This record gives sequence, C-alpha cells and structure tokens, in this order.
Amino acid sequence: MSAPLGSDSVGREHQPRAERHRVMLGALIERFGQGGATRHRVRDLSTTGVRVDQAERLQRGATVLVTVGSLAAVGATVVWVEQGAAGLRFAQPINPDDARAKTFVARPSAPTRPREEPLGNAGWLGHIRGAYDR
Repeated sequence: MSAPLGSDSVGREHQPRAERHRVMLGALIERFGQGGATRHRVRDLSTTGVRVDQAERLQRGATVLVTVGSLAAVGATVVWVEQGAAGLRFAQPINPDDARAKTFVARPSAPTRPREEPLGNAGWLGHIRGAYDR
C-alpha cells in the first residue's frame, strides 16, 4: 500500500512507533521569536514525542521548547498540525515518568493560630506573668 501524499513516511525506512501513553497533562510550548509560551493539553506521550491540543498557532516544521511535568524546555519539532492538534517529536528521547511528575509539591501546613500574648504584657502590668506570680 502506498503512503498518502504529504506523509512523513515517504522516502524513509519504516521505524516502529514508540509506545504511546494516553495522558491528560498540561504543557507550555515556547516558539522561537513568537512571544511568550502558550498553554496546551497533552493527550498522548511517548519517549520520542507528544500530541497536544489547542495547537492552532503551531506550524509544521517549527522548532519549539516543551515544558511538561518536571521536564523543562525540551527541544522538539512540530511534525504535523491538524484540526487543532499537533504532533511534536522530541530532539532527544525523554522519560515519560518525568513528564508525569509534579514539579513542585507543597506540603500541607498546619493551620497557624494567632500567637497568644501573656496576660499583662502592656502598661503597668507588664511585669506580672500570672495571677499567682510574686
């Protein structure tokens, strides 16, 4: 069977695709010379690439930096853009578990109580600590 016109597989040897993991993560994508980073939803993730939604402003062939999870500024190339989604190929293989990891986990803190001042801390009673102190 022949490859469809415009397919990236034309003229290349068949390479098996890396295993895809269906995820729901957020990502930031920075486009060189195009202003600030844009937010995207990550749908599929593998060691070699990622599929993102909300990708109308990405252009096929563009080089971008992707930040997702604890992976910061990973170089990637936009391979395809279609119906608001895009496929990006990482410049170097990544560990998908790193992309799923939270970058910062805040520890829950105990509720703070207002500091209790000892009785008689002001005015002429400042030297008295308690009712029975002498």
